[in-house]
Amino acid sequence: MSASSMHNVLGSDPVTGLLRQLLAQAPVTGGAVALARGDFIEQLAFGTRGPGGLPVEVHDRFEIGSISKTITALAAARLEVEGVVRLDDRVRSYLPWLELPEGASEPTLRELLSHTAGWIAGNSAMPGEIAQALELPGTRAITAPGERFHYSNVGYVVLGLALAEAAGTRFPHLLRERIFEPLGLPGALGSITGAERARLCPGTVPTRDDAHWAPGDPLSQQNWVEPAGADGNVGASARELLQFGLALTRPAAFPRERAWLPAAVAAIATPTAPSGEDILAAGPHLQVHGARYGLGANVEPTALGSMLTHGGGMIGYGAFLISHPDLDLTVAVALSTPGEWPHAELLARAIHAELVTCVESGDAAGGAVAPGATDPVAAIRVSRGPLSTGGAEVSGLSGHYRSYTPWCPHYEVGVSAEPGTAGHLVLRAYSGVEAPTEDTPLVALPEPATFAVGAEPGTPERARFRNFIDGVAQTLDIDGCVYSRVVDR
Repeated sequence: MSASSMHNVLGSDPVTGLLRQLLAQAPVTGGAVALARGDFIEQLAFGTRGPGGLPVEVHDRFEIGSISKTITALAAARLEVEGVVRLDDRVRSYLPWLELPEGASEPTLRELLSHTAGWIAGNSAMPGEIAQALELPGTRAITAPGERFHYSNVGYVVLGLALAEAAGTRFPHLLRERIFEPLGLPGALGSITGAERARLCPGTVPTRDDAHWAPGDPLSQQNWVEPAGADGNVGASARELLQFGLALTRPAAFPRERAWLPAAVAAIATPTAPSGEDILAAGPHLQVHGARYGLGANVEPTALGSMLTHGGGMIGYGAFLISHPDLDLTVAVALSTPGEWPHAELLARAIHAELVTCVESGDAAGGAVAPGATDPVAAIRVSRGPLSTGGAEVSGLSGHYRSYTPWCPHYEVGVSAEPGTAGHLVLRAYSGVEAPTEDTPLVALPEPATFAVGAEPGTPERARFRNFIDGVAQTLDIDGCVYSRVVDR
């Protein structure tokens, strides 16, 4: 493939058409993308820096959310190569003060890295890393470590504390010294505080957080939040994110890091969990056969070799990274968009699919790349019918609840009429990066007014309705984050 054709991928009709569609029909105000095949690198900025802002520039930085977990995992793997930690050590070897969730066996660092510790997804009420760790005894674990893949932000928060303790430094310094500077992205942000706010492209959220967003509805700049911990602490430009991805795709191209980088990449790329993250199939994408989570990365087998991917969602930001070593392809996307929407994954997989069609022969690419929906942006737009209050046994639970947490500020509880949950009491969110995008069944437990959040066996999250007046619950406690009843919409 010629250099000329490579440098036209972001200007191709499929890619530019999807960009126009995202800006016109999705809550996306702007962003930046970068791609590489071998030594050829292309990047593009588009749209505005938040609602009504100046044009995005290619060097603008975005919060990359949970792609920070891939960075954390590579740092952990490097520390093991260098003999600083052992990933099969129990976590309290490094944090002896840590108390475990109720019913939990002590996980190893490897089980935290692979989301198989059995812990809850997270505690949205606590901003500090140690505070989140201290709340774990008030939660519970239903499955044994290693038994089940269950995504856990708080698991990575604890992991970051353990790695920093082992290395004898603060976690942002660990990332800078062990990852950012050696791999050529010294300007990336290892922590996001008020001091760094001016260095970031503003994020974008729907103006309303209690209703479905539709094209034409207003958008606002995101509320400022300081994400602390190894689960989502990094800010980077698309080009810096691409540079990190290149270390995963081409570790041999970093000869000064050959003492640790190839072994560390091999470690995180080893499928470890029993399953992995779902693959967005709404748009063009390389078909994946049985993804499993490795260490901080989704390992996705395809007919053209395995890929490493990870997405990141923050309040007002979405990002996605694809590393495809067998084809020497890397794609990085960073957007100003609500993090709970998979627009960054949609765009990244579509760009990657376009790259695959460029580098592979027609039959090979045609058989491996799926076209997705005719209108992929509409396919991922969420629209659901109204919830009902239900019968007497649940009517006192139904209604609207609100908290001051920005991660998921509003929930509605009621009986769903949607396929798959019809007739069930569900928890519904309309906005919030930690919010479920589908109605989540509430499964009654023996304890009064207490429910498992989700119908899948082994789910550790709990919802407790409390403070009843005349049979009507006034508060909803979801794993320590308390919501209070507010007026119906």
